[in-house]
Amino acid sequence: MQDADEDFSMLLKFPSDFPLADLYALSERLAANEVCVPGYVPPPVGLFHPDGYFYDQHIERSKTILIPDRNVVSRMAQLARGRRAEADQQVRTAACLLAFAQCLDIEIEPSVAFHELAHTAGNEAAWDELAWFRSADNARVHDVMDVALGRGDQLRAPGPPHEVQKHDLAKPLKRWNRNYVIALKVMDLEMHDLRPIERVLRLLDWMRDDFMFGGPAAMLASVYFAPNSPPKRRVFKDKNSSDREAAIAGARNAAWDLTHLSEFVRKVNEAGPDGRPRFLFASFDRHLRLMSKLLFDCATEISAADALPKALSTWWSETDARRIAATITGHLERINSAEWRAKTAPEPDFIDRMIARGEEVVRAAGVKPRR
Repeated sequence: MQDADEDFSMLLKFPSDFPLADLYALSERLAANEVCVPGYVPPPVGLFHPDGYFYDQHIERSKTILIPDRNVVSRMAQLARGRRAEADQQVRTAACLLAFAQCLDIEIEPSVAFHELAHTAGNEAAWDELAWFRSADNARVHDVMDVALGRGDQLRAPGPPHEVQKHDLAKPLKRWNRNYVIALKVMDLEMHDLRPIERVLRLLDWMRDDFMFGGPAAMLASVYFAPNSPPKRRVFKDKNSSDREAAIAGARNAAWDLTHLSEFVRKVNEAGPDGRPRFLFASFDRHLRLMSKLLFDCATEISAADALPKALSTWWSETDARRIAATITGHLERINSAEWRAKTAPEPDFIDRMIARGEEVVRAAGVKPRR
């Protein structure tokens, strides 16, 4: 294969049964559905073109890690259970991702997704689905490819589930606890009769002064509170429900979204100056993909200084977009300065107290804004 732009060629030898033609067909399907967001600048040939991965692996000696969200992992597990792709097209898309990863030795790292499942459904459910996911991940690549490309409707030899180590996946993640506090605060601010710009700035100042500053939460709020058609419908499910426990559940779900995003950004920023390994985030949720792209463009160490106001101007006036961007940038510069000293919790149960306080506010609120 040869890259005309760089006048570079390399010779690779594949096993006789390697599904190379299928892999190229599969790459076109994945490029069309945009289910992944890269934590790096894709090569000129495109994010899903196999040649880019062959070059990374054999010339750069770099690997790629796929971070799937909860729904993507669940569909992969369902594939191993024998679920038909005709009944759920997301199962076919999951098969596309799985076959692509198998062919190109892309590692799949789903740990946050299984922590989320264990948190909501318990360890037994998480262990069971993890076992089926491992079964799918170890399935014969040609069988997965048949489902991915529509030659079959279900995996030819589904199951059995693999043996997995039974770690306590339901144990609360500190990162999720922090994100949950912020999600509750976002829900609280929305119930106040404030201008959108005031909601964002109050949240940013509150994170700086009373809690802790989080880039993913700042980005989510900056889009969520925006007045110009933000993709907000699925962020806080049941937030206006008369059943306030359903509203609490919506805040918990939003905290998991933030946790997936923050894990993605953390791994990208920790990859090192050479950007290795490379990370892909996969989600069927358009909003989550939008947030992850925004975070990569605006909140990673390799972003351009003017990227944030430009991105936010999609949903805000130019003046408000620059004001929000300046506030976020100011907070980040302060945190990253040599003089900055991280705040310590005033008491050991500080996070638990903040959660209890936030839940109390959400439970006490009606469906109408408070004045």
